[in-house]
Amino acid sequence: MIQRDYIMRMVEEFGKFLTAIVGLKREGNFGDALNKIDDVYKGMIDLEPKVLKSIDVDELLDFLQNEKQFDNLYLKMIAELLFEEGQIYHESGDPISARNVLEKAKVLINYLMESDTTFSFDWYEKLSLIDQIIGNA
Repeated sequence: MIQRDYIMRMVEEFGKFLTAIVGLKREGNFGDALNKIDDVYKGMIDLEPKVLKSIDVDELLDFLQNEKQFDNLYLKMIAELLFEEGQIYHESGDPISARNVLEKAKVLINYLMESDTTFSFDWYEKLSLIDQIIGNA
């Protein structure tokens, strides 16, 4: 029961952060949104953003699952953050950074779609947007 309560609080807290990030993005406060994303990586997920961004796409899943010991809940949060971050870079005119993080988001989303028992239209929509952005980057 304690484990379940902890997970629920964590999901709620992440939802609040994600809402704030999306709000900052909509307002055009890209720098603040990116800082908030980095804060979530460091504080809530315990992952150094620079390390995440420097990992090769082919090594990402292995690093997160085996070295960091992250389960699917953490992978979902990281995928969401990478997706939002990629959109911010795209909208702010940084196609190289956008491609870097969106390719990583795509790897995680594809893995989660294959391994998760819950079907998500949201993941399909995100993959479509990623392909549009990467195709145009």
